[in-house]
Amino acid sequence: MGFLAQGAHTTLVPALKTRTEDELDGCTDEMDSTLKPVRPGTNGLKGLQLDGRFVSATDGSLPSTPDSHELGSAELDRDTRQLLLVFYRTHTGMCSPEQNHNSALPTMRRVVGEILEKHQLVYKGMLQRLHMDSQQDSMDFIGSIAKSIFSDGSTNWGRITSLVAFGAVVCSRLKECRREECVEAVAQQISSYLISEQHHWLRNNNGWEGFVEFFREEDVESLVRNTLMAVVGCAGIGAGLAFLMR
Repeated sequence: MGFLAQGAHTTLVPALKTRTEDELDGCTDEMDSTLKPVRPGTNGLKGLQLDGRFVSATDGSLPSTPDSHELGSAELDRDTRQLLLVFYRTHTGMCSPEQNHNSALPTMRRVVGEILEKHQLVYKGMLQRLHMDSQQDSMDFIGSIAKSIFSDGSTNWGRITSLVAFGAVVCSRLKECRREECVEAVAQQISSYLISEQHHWLRNNNGWEGFVEFFREEDVESLVRNTLMAVVGCAGIGAGLAFLMR
């Protein structure tokens, strides 16, 4: 993929095939206040816009009501964007976790924290290979990495968590470089990928409630080991790979 700076081109090693045995083989590793204000709608009320899910009839009758599936999908998309944004802001100290009551936030902080504590040297090496200082503010390279991680069509919570953890490391680096304004772009890139490419999987696995339930019982280290190895292979970090294989 073309996500590495200075012409680096690498291939991601497929990892984690199922939630059962292969998954347990291991991977070694918005907030509402920040959403852009809604533009004035066309219904005569400034700042008020009819949701696109409500389809207006041409005969002047009231718009139709979306079914429960549409509402559930929209809620999952919104929760995904909000959870990732508040997580990355909390991770970088831009806001306090007490300011948000998202039920999945404590689990995400715990799981990602364990991954980063165990494999901080690997992630540090990955950032060096990615030349973060030269990456554009849009953080488009993250979308390319996300696609590579799931390129074999297999999805599980281990892979999703590894992607989120990678985003956390990127956000920390951005803060060190005084580019905190780009943290939102990281959250946007990852949430947009999950919403567009993994929406059905998330919905079929009970969304972020399923995430909380899953990591209530599973061992984090064993679940993320293979995925992290795949990302390391993608970044070409031999020393990091050796570290993971100890």
